[in-house]
Amino acid sequence: MKLRTRLDHRTTMEIQRFLRARQAELTESMRSAVTRRCATEGSRPADSAVWAAETLEDEIQVALIERQTRVLAQIEAALERLDLRAYGYCDDCTEFIGLPRLRALPFAKRCRDCQSRAELCARPEMEALAVVSGLRMRREL
Repeated sequence: MKLRTRLDHRTTMEIQRFLRARQAELTESMRSAVTRRCATEGSRPADSAVWAAETLEDEIQVALIERQTRVLAQIEAALERLDLRAYGYCDDCTEFIGLPRLRALPFAKRCRDCQSRAELCARPEMEALAVVSGLRMRREL
């Protein structure tokens, strides 16, 4: 059984500064990506090879923005947990997550053991989804 502990004020402030800096960095990155995309949206080339390459680039940018949006939501949730003094405690077992894990993944919501269990439980669902997706792709071919 883990010993329930708390973060000291200095560590809490350090994590909060890191989260806020990362939040600002992601927000700016997303803003500039959207601005670039809007600026080039109306000027599609006539050459289909160039158009295909640009379409692929657009899809990659959209995927990156979606990932950044998810990370930004995780950071905002972590900042909220800091404000509520609930930061650093596992959502599943309520034990302290551990400073090494929080330093590596400051928006972690689970301790290492509970995260491993959650991933093991999700694995069959992901494998089933992959099988279904594979079947759909084969049918389309």
